[in-house]
Amino acid sequence: MALLLAWITFPGGGVYPWVWIPAACAVLVLALFVRPQIARDGAVLPLDVMLIVSGLAISAQLVPLPYSLLHAIDPHVVALRTAVWLHPVGVNAETLSFPISIVPRDTVAALGVFGSAAVLFWTCRTIFERGGAGRIVRAVAMFGLVASVAAIVQRVENKELLYGIWRPLDSGARPYGPFVNRNHFATWVIMACPLVFGYLLARAPSTRPQHLSQRMAAALKQLGSVRIWLVAAICVMTLALLISTSRSGLIGLMGALTVSAWLSRKRRGPDVWRWTIFQGALIVLVAISFANFDALMARFDETIQKSGPGRGRTAIWADAKTVVNDFGITGTGAGTFGTAVAIYQTAEPGYSIGQAHNHYLQLVAEGGALVAVPAALTLGTFLALFLSRLAEDRTPNYLMRAGAVAGLAGVLLQSFWETGLRMPANAMLCAVLAAIATYAPHPD
Repeated sequence: MALLLAWITFPGGGVYPWVWIPAACAVLVLALFVRPQIARDGAVLPLDVMLIVSGLAISAQLVPLPYSLLHAIDPHVVALRTAVWLHPVGVNAETLSFPISIVPRDTVAALGVFGSAAVLFWTCRTIFERGGAGRIVRAVAMFGLVASVAAIVQRVENKELLYGIWRPLDSGARPYGPFVNRNHFATWVIMACPLVFGYLLARAPSTRPQHLSQRMAAALKQLGSVRIWLVAAICVMTLALLISTSRSGLIGLMGALTVSAWLSRKRRGPDVWRWTIFQGALIVLVAISFANFDALMARFDETIQKSGPGRGRTAIWADAKTVVNDFGITGTGAGTFGTAVAIYQTAEPGYSIGQAHNHYLQLVAEGGALVAVPAALTLGTFLALFLSRLAEDRTPNYLMRAGAVAGLAGVLLQSFWETGLRMPANAMLCAVLAAIATYAPHPD
């Protein structure tokens, strides 16, 4: 499992097919070995069914439909396909069949990433019920530490090349750490930080030595333990996010930490509070010492300042809404927003925007009600299952669950400005966090 996460994360965040396709195959092999139980009982049945329905909805976008039916559903189907394919579709179209997706290849890729993440979720849920969640969290902490150090070094050395040696295929890429975009790196950190912090609190020592000499000895002993590396990983990941000056990333991380504090408020004993204060003080110290607050404030000033005509996220959202208005029932096909919006684009003249900078808008534009409704129901059933598991869990792992869901909540907040979960590495980590949040608690 750890090797799978490392493979999908470090080569470009899994954005290239030669990375995520072998990872998807590895997920299937792992599932065959673990044999996850899907929809096995009433507790997980609604969520598992909605995941399957969501996958079927995306698959339906690949099924050829008679022209008359497709035109009745989406009256703009001919105009868009003519513009995309650069030849008239209307000639003898009544005798032809077309899939909903305007670029079936891209929809197949999106379905592959979604399906891999869903299978990984089911597989991890079964693995964690047998034990082993802690090992995965420690691996995530180590990967986050390494990726963050790479990002910080790259920020100083070379901002154009991945790891300072590899030029991404996308001409508009701005590499940061293992990812081709700093906001996608931020998505990964938003999920990883609260998860690792929750695991750290769940393993906080329950006893405190009475004598000063014993406390000093215990503190020195912690320096050589895994715990101190977890603390360091959280600090370095937070620092890398601050240095990236990702506005959406910072807002998402703050939201995630707020949710984590609220969910775990009833389980914070004196030992947990001590570690919370210690970790918070370290993060503040590291941020004050190394973060470039001038650059970060300049980025927020850009947000406040009024953009020129056709510039900024609001202009991009306006174009995305136009696509939604024309294809609100079936969408243009999962993974096809970049192609579809190019025909409607008025924002950022001279540039290809490629994404809606709002995951919810992009989901509706690509999937319409056909995909968006099952996706919303999937989120609702997940939340219901998580609350049920949280109420059942009487172990310290309660804090780890809270951290996992806090990370997911932070990404949902960031998704109002970004689409980081489209990256295969982020989708896979999201599946791991969802499994930690919803696996059945063991009495031991």
